[in-house]
Amino acid sequence: MQNEKTIKRNIEQTSQEIDNVEPEISRRQFSLGLSGILFSGTVSELPNRNMLPPQAGPGKLTSNAFNRPQHVLSDTTAGIWSPDSRHIATISESTVTLYNVSTGKSDVIYHKHTDEVLAVKWSADSQYLASSGFDHIVYVWEAISGQTMSMYKRHNDIVRDVVWSPNQRYIASAGYDKVIHVWEALTGKMVITCSGHDAEIQTLSWSPDGKYIMSTDLQNKAMIWRLI
Repeated sequence: MQNEKTIKRNIEQTSQEIDNVEPEISRRQFSLGLSGILFSGTVSELPNRNMLPPQAGPGKLTSNAFNRPQHVLSDTTAGIWSPDSRHIATISESTVTLYNVSTGKSDVIYHKHTDEVLAVKWSADSQYLASSGFDHIVYVWEAISGQTMSMYKRHNDIVRDVVWSPNQRYIASAGYDKVIHVWEALTGKMVITCSGHDAEIQTLSWSPDGKYIMSTDLQNKAMIWRLI
């Protein structure tokens, strides 16, 4: 009888201790500043757990993987990968060059711009590029041939950035005229304009669902525009 009471007492004590144990969850505050907009919140982290889904990439890296470059691309001030990772588009003054990643050789040289190029963006399917710069013009051209598909000439100042819509149907462009232009990518037909910035626009970003555009300017302001 005494043993049963002792066992019961031990079970109750153990159960109480378990109830009083708090989960090992650490909390940290984070803030993300995006050109004048501050987002803040709290993230809960479970220790010793991988919270991120597996990402595509090399299965294993070796210690000598980065000892020397695969290719060296000369006369390049900026570059951007194609979504399919087969080409890199580089900028040099008024010229955009497409390099084959496998060979390191240029496949296409695009030289329609008459002044310095500031932005080059790939379409999601890697078939087209949009480029803009000091000549106030946005060119949309085919990657495989370098053929110009459309030109957008409605800006009256430097076009600092361009961005494709997620469905690739539209392009938004903006720059020193402080106005965002949204137009059909392959026809150059203007659809809408968005005005509100007091300073030159520097960057554009299209939301993954296609409903919004975010723009930032030289006064460190970000504006979010609803399109749909």
